[in-house]
Amino acid sequence: MVMVEAVVLIGLVGLLVFAVTSYLQRSADQGPQLAPPGTWRVAHYDAKGETHVVLQMVREGDTRVLDEHVITSIRSDDPEYDDKFLAAMDAARQRQALFESENG
Repeated sequence: MVMVEAVVLIGLVGLLVFAVTSYLQRSADQGPQLAPPGTWRVAHYDAKGETHVVLQMVREGDTRVLDEHVITSIRSDDPEYDDKFLAAMDAARQRQALFESENG
């Protein structure tokens, strides 16, 4: 029985040492990142009766939004909805070009 406990204890200590060294190596390999890499995209979504036209920063191949700038919000029942929406999308594309030129 003492032998089994000794083997279990040695196994747990070995597992702990492995976990700590792999964590330290992973942290050293990654290094500090100054800014999250990403690309800007124009998007819009509806929420609570309003359409929000936004500019979002997303990572390549990822769906998480890293940053978001609201260009405008338009009420869904606005009689000039189409004109305002098209103008907002145009403004968002212009801002996207501006942000990309600053990062580029």
